[in-house]
Amino acid sequence: MPRLSISSFELGDHDRDWFIVMSRLGGRSIRANLSSVVGYYVRRRKQEYQEILEYTARKYGLTVDECFQRLLKDEDLGTPIDGFSEPTPENQDEG
Repeated sequence: MPRLSISSFELGDHDRDWFIVMSRLGGRSIRANLSSVVGYYVRRRKQEYQEILEYTARKYGLTVDECFQRLLKDEDLGTPIDGFSEPTPENQDEG
């Protein structure tokens, strides 16, 4: 599993400082708190992104699993299907 640290992320000084202070006040290591925050974000947004994944798979003529794996491996999705006109799902992501 890749190793991440708070220095791996481009946070503004204010957010970085508050994250460090909040982690320490909560009695958690920065690494444990970062893992918790990212895990919470993924669970909270997964359904919304599932819909976007399904749309993207249809757009490129792929199965959902093929699309997921290509995105995971940073591979090209190919060419969109000619005439694909389904409306793009809305992404409410704050980040």
